[in-house]
Amino acid sequence: MRSTTAFIIVFLSCFLVALSPKKTYKHTPHDFHMKHEKIMIPSTGGAQLSAWYFPSDLGDQLMIMSHDGVGNMGDYLERVRILVRYGFSVLIYDYRGYGASSDFKINKYQYVYKEFYDDFDAVYNYCEDRFHHELIAYGWGIGAGISVTRGYIKDDIAGIIADEPFVDFTTLKTQFKKINAVMTLPEGIENSDYNALNIVKKEPGKNLRGILYIHGSKNFLYTTEDMETLMNATSHDFKDLYQFDVASRMDNFTVNESEYAKQIYAFVLNL
Repeated sequence: MRSTTAFIIVFLSCFLVALSPKKTYKHTPHDFHMKHEKIMIPSTGGAQLSAWYFPSDLGDQLMIMSHDGVGNMGDYLERVRILVRYGFSVLIYDYRGYGASSDFKINKYQYVYKEFYDDFDAVYNYCEDRFHHELIAYGWGIGAGISVTRGYIKDDIAGIIADEPFVDFTTLKTQFKKINAVMTLPEGIENSDYNALNIVKKEPGKNLRGILYIHGSKNFLYTTEDMETLMNATSHDFKDLYQFDVASRMDNFTVNESEYAKQIYAFVLNL
């Protein structure tokens, strides 16, 4: 019985932090009757990234939306629809290996790939060149961590919304062992510019006006203290940490969609 229980714990721990790419879109904007434009964005190594752009006539902010590496962007259209309803234009994209983006071999037990950072850069560059909106980097899970590490030092990012970002990869390795998760990290990623805790101590981009961290109290990878460490290390003056007390890991949106959207809207309104 003990060995069975231990196996279940290990399996669940890995499942809850593993990458889970899907190439087929279960949902598309057409299913929600949403006005959108399909875009292909070139990234490093010849990769092409599939993206959907959702315009809004109600405001001048554009959300660059980076997901958590589970499924593909078609699984997150409800988030997009709510944000567009609040007056934000949205560009959501798939990393290489996901959806209609270029094929890329993914080991689901590797927590993140350095190439995903390149993909964020490619999307940012596209948005910077094409649109005249203020750019807001918004992501959850690994998408939040990438939004912080890349968006924090970009000159044309006005705000960052990071829902459960990774904090420090050295600490994360220890946590993987603690919860029996057989996970790996790219070589040399700790104590580098891929690490959120390193980046937020630097001088922010010249147009960054604020950063909002979102955390769920039942997150088993990062504690409230971890998030407070990240926020306190953040060199920018306008920063905040909002906690959902009944949320599980990376589930803050589905716990209370209305409150979640209101927090985002209030943050951007005060930038």
